[in-house]
Amino acid sequence: MSAGLEGMAKASGDQVERKFTTSLFSRLLFYFLIVMIVPFILFLTYYFASSDITIENAIRQQAMTLLEKDSTDILTILDEYRHKGYVISSSETIVKLLEGESDEQMEKDAYNLLYNTMKGDTYLASANVVSEDGQIRISTHLFPEKYDLRTYSNEWDRTNILSIANQKAKSNSSSLISIEDHRNENGKQIFASILRRVLGEDGRMLGYVIIDIYTDAISPTVNSNALFSELIITDNTTFSAFSLLHPSRYGTFDDFPELMADNNVYSIGMAGTDFILHGVVEGELFTENLKNMTLILMISLIIGIAISILLSLVFSHSISRRIGTLTNSMKLIETGDFSAQIGRTGISDFDFLASSFNVMVRRIDQLIELTREEENKLREAERKQLESQMNPHFLFNTLNTIKALARLHGENDIYTISVRLGKLLRSNIDTHRSIETVKETLDIVESYLMIQKIRFPEKLHYRISCPDELKNAMIPRLILQPIVENSIVHGLEEKVGDDWQLDIDIRRDGDCLRISVKDNGKGFSTSDFSLKEADRNGHVGLYNVYRRLELRYGANRRFDIESKPGEYTLVVIEIPFEEEAKE
Repeated sequence: MSAGLEGMAKASGDQVERKFTTSLFSRLLFYFLIVMIVPFILFLTYYFASSDITIENAIRQQAMTLLEKDSTDILTILDEYRHKGYVISSSETIVKLLEGESDEQMEKDAYNLLYNTMKGDTYLASANVVSEDGQIRISTHLFPEKYDLRTYSNEWDRTNILSIANQKAKSNSSSLISIEDHRNENGKQIFASILRRVLGEDGRMLGYVIIDIYTDAISPTVNSNALFSELIITDNTTFSAFSLLHPSRYGTFDDFPELMADNNVYSIGMAGTDFILHGVVEGELFTENLKNMTLILMISLIIGIAISILLSLVFSHSISRRIGTLTNSMKLIETGDFSAQIGRTGISDFDFLASSFNVMVRRIDQLIELTREEENKLREAERKQLESQMNPHFLFNTLNTIKALARLHGENDIYTISVRLGKLLRSNIDTHRSIETVKETLDIVESYLMIQKIRFPEKLHYRISCPDELKNAMIPRLILQPIVENSIVHGLEEKVGDDWQLDIDIRRDGDCLRISVKDNGKGFSTSDFSLKEADRNGHVGLYNVYRRLELRYGANRRFDIESKPGEYTLVVIEIPFEEEAKE
């Protein structure tokens, strides 16, 4: 059998040698490089495939965020000036002034009201009040001629905010108007004008409050990140447009060709107004960002690959060194040196593997020793059964002669003894198996008992109980007959009296097979009896059975002896139930 295993191992080794093999270190290094470098390559491929879209989306998102912020800031400023317009238009002083109750003190109070309301903002905006007939005109600056209703009263004048306001609303609510090339007396660009009607207590129209907001009040608050090369506001009412970053640029939509571009222009409506805020991003920004990102990515890729190679070398060596220790220990095991042990590695998984390997080696060594001992014990048992026998062929021929003569002369007892003794001899000679069926074991035991029954026909009585479904179960050879023999020789024959009873019971208990042998012999005291030392006390058969069961089943077996002097002895064996032979 060992030669066959060696042949299979050699053939397997030849087959492995024919295949392409590499060291564990080389494979680990290759795998680590793949794991670390492939993501870089995939990311680089994805980046070049989607960089334009990615950058454009990023700039779009940033542009819309900034536009929304700028729009909110502008609307906040407009709301502040709307409130100032409301304060002025609802002032009792202004109402009385426009109703005609004008005197020097009232005009002085009206001017103070305008300056106090617009305090700190006179260089960013101007406040103007004009009566409906144009007779009363006051301002924080030089009163604009365009607001003089004595001269400009045409409702269809597209450059007069009063005419535009009259078309947009008929109440005293604020109107926000922006017209083309609207400047003050000093040439400052006016971003927009807020107009409110002044009504008397009877609801009669008295005049207007006009607040001109200069572009200087808006420009410092926008484009804080300098993302836009141009910020343009368009008014869909007057169809005018002007730049917040370059106040000199103003005019109609045609004067701003960048608004017609398909790309790089982002727009957002300003809530509550007719204004739309447009942000223009230079095309060079896309290219520059792409170049910078590409350069950074290539540098990162080179550094990443270098680090990947270095880490791969370190990791591969760290793992392969520990595996190499295990491999070297296994090679020692192949040579038969079971003293090889692996120490701690500092890695829990490898420590567990090393611990398992050490336990496995110790168990293999123990199993080899146990197997040798079991084989020696089995040989010893067979030898003791056969050492007093003569040549088997001579014995069988002699028994056949005795059996023929006994049958010829009608000696039934002699005939029975010859037949049963022949079975016992054959079972002892058949040593090529270590296990047999329960039925075969019971046949041997019954042959022995029938011989003893002829010796003690009146005294010996026995009973064998075993269900038919258990007779094909497998048990070790020579475990029941020595116990039965021990019961008769040491228990029943030494008993005083003629009532000898021997009971053999075999049954299944869960996953175990239970074998019990009970006799009503003389018994003995178990306090001084030990199965481990039974061979020293002359009970070689019991010790042999006990030791072979221990070698074969280890802790998965039970061998108990219970005895009471003068009454009985009970031997109980429990072993794992086996339906088929497991050599």
